[in-house]
Amino acid sequence: MKRIANPIQTTELCSYGCGSVAKFINGSEKLMCCKSSNSCPANRKKNSEGIKNCGRDYVETYKNLPQESKDRINWSKGLTKEIDSRVARPQLIGRKFGSALTGHTEETKQKISEARTEWLRNPLNRKNLGRHKRSWMELTFEEYLRGNNIQGWNTEVHFWNEELRKNYFPDFIFESKKLIIELDGTQHRKTVEQDAVRDKWFNNKGYKVIRVPVEEFKKRHFSGQGFLDLMRE
Repeated sequence: MKRIANPIQTTELCSYGCGSVAKFINGSEKLMCCKSSNSCPANRKKNSEGIKNCGRDYVETYKNLPQESKDRINWSKGLTKEIDSRVARPQLIGRKFGSALTGHTEETKQKISEARTEWLRNPLNRKNLGRHKRSWMELTFEEYLRGNNIQGWNTEVHFWNEELRKNYFPDFIFESKKLIIELDGTQHRKTVEQDAVRDKWFNNKGYKVIRVPVEEFKKRHFSGQGFLDLMRE
């Protein structure tokens, strides 16, 4: 609650110890030399030393605490997790699918893992996986396919890699030809190894994967060369 200071006429000094005559009184009946306690030089100095602006000295307060209260505050001082298990904190062993599973029993780990897997398997969660926005290359290639009356392709086909627990959405798939065409933007220059693992997984499923880098895509598109030869391979 905001404390409003009211003007007052008195000969008493400021409660914060600056030595000035008080000109205001706040809702806590504290006399202040300024309308705001933060404007008092003495209180501002206490604030800079880490003491609350109410003027309470926490060091002195701590000294006056009973030993029982001090023990409750300092119970962990000097202890390590080897000496007292209460000091131990779950160590982060790596975030996987949103958060770490540390600190859970084996049973709850299994339940959480199954729930995450079920969520990841659902292609409707494509938006949450950051794959809901289509690139310029994808839109341009789809327009090319429609303009040349090419049939038998699809884009929103969902694959699930059980071993790695990953979702795969090929850019364009020709199921009858067992052909996948991936249109690689510049970000794929940093994911060469991951792309190789993905391509190998599709190869094991019987699909041929053709990757078209952005430079080649632009050359084919703007020169009029087109992409028909890729689909004949």
